[in-house]
Amino acid sequence: MDPYKMVISCTNQKGGCAKTTTAVNLATALAEGDPSRGIEPSKVLLVDLDPQGSASTSFGINKSKLNRTVYDLLMNDLGEELPIIKDYLIAPEIITDSMRETWKQANDGKKLTKARKKSLKVENLWLLPSNIQLSGAEIELATRIGRETRLKEGLASAINEFDYIIIDTPPSLGLLTINALAASNWVMIPVQTEWYALEGMSQLINSIKLVQMRINPNLKLFGIALTMFQKNNKLSKIVSEEVRGSAFHKQVFSTMIPRNTNIAEAPMEGAPVVLLKKGTRHNKGSQAYWSLAKEVSDRVKKMRHKYGIYEKNHLKMHKLNQSNEDDDFSEQLE
Repeated sequence: MDPYKMVISCTNQKGGCAKTTTAVNLATALAEGDPSRGIEPSKVLLVDLDPQGSASTSFGINKSKLNRTVYDLLMNDLGEELPIIKDYLIAPEIITDSMRETWKQANDGKKLTKARKKSLKVENLWLLPSNIQLSGAEIELATRIGRETRLKEGLASAINEFDYIIIDTPPSLGLLTINALAASNWVMIPVQTEWYALEGMSQLINSIKLVQMRINPNLKLFGIALTMFQKNNKLSKIVSEEVRGSAFHKQVFSTMIPRNTNIAEAPMEGAPVVLLKKGTRHNKGSQAYWSLAKEVSDRVKKMRHKYGIYEKNHLKMHKLNQSNEDDDFSEQLE
C-alpha cells in the first residue's frame, strides 16, 4: 500500500474520549467539504470497527436489518479480493434516508423542512457498518491465519477508490484495534482533557510502536485531538498543556473539541453535529469539528506537497465516471 494513502485509525483504548464522535464528524465534514473554509469535498469511507456499532448509530442506521457488516469482511477465508464497495458498503443515499427517518422519529414525526432536508444529506460518504455480531470476532479470529491483517486484506479493493478511509476502533487494544492499525498508514488519537487520559495515551503510543515494528512499518502518528475540553475547568487546562508540552507537541491539533450538549444529543437525532448545526460561533460543537476538519485537510495538503505527492481527487474522478456511464446509457437508449 502507498504509505501516503489517507487511511486513518481513530484510536484510543480509553472509553469516553469522544473517539467515535470525532471519527464520525471528521469523516462527514471531509466528505461534504466547505469551500468557505477551504475544505475540498472528498470521497470518504467510514469503517465502524466497534462491536457497539456507535458510528453506524450516529447516522440512524438500523443495525438489526444489516445484511453484511465488517464482521463478514473479517471472517472471509477465501483469500480472494472481495467486491467491498458493491456488496458491503452503505451508500450515501441510504445514509441520507436513515438520517431523515431517525430525525423525524426523534422529533415526534415532525415534517422535514426544505432546509432540514438539505442539511440531512450526504453525497460523498460511504459506511462499512458494524453490529453486536462483531463482539465475538476476536475469539473467532484468534486461531485463524493472518488474523492481524484481515481488515487490510478486506479493504484492499477500496483503498484506491477513496480520498480518506477513517476507521473507528473499539475502546481496547485487542485484535480488532490491531487489525485497524495494520490496515492504516496513520493514527489519530482523541485525548479527553482529564488526568487518566495521559496515562492511557502513553500505553497507546507503546502499542503503536509494537505494531510498527512487527506488522506495519508504514504506520505513523497523524495527530492528537484534545476533546471534551471545558474552558473554565482548571484540570482541562492542565491536561491540554501537558499534552502540548509532550514529545508529540507538533502533532497536537490547535482545535480543542469542547464538552458540548449539541454534540452529545446529535446521535439521538440520527446525524452528526456538523450536519445538524451550522458551524458558527453560536454552535461551538459543530464549529470545533469543522475547524478540526480544516486542520486535517491542510495537514494532508502540506504533507503531500512536501513529498511531491499529487494525487487526483477521487470524488471528482467518481463523478466523472458516473457522468460517462450516464452518457453511455443514454446513447444505448437512442
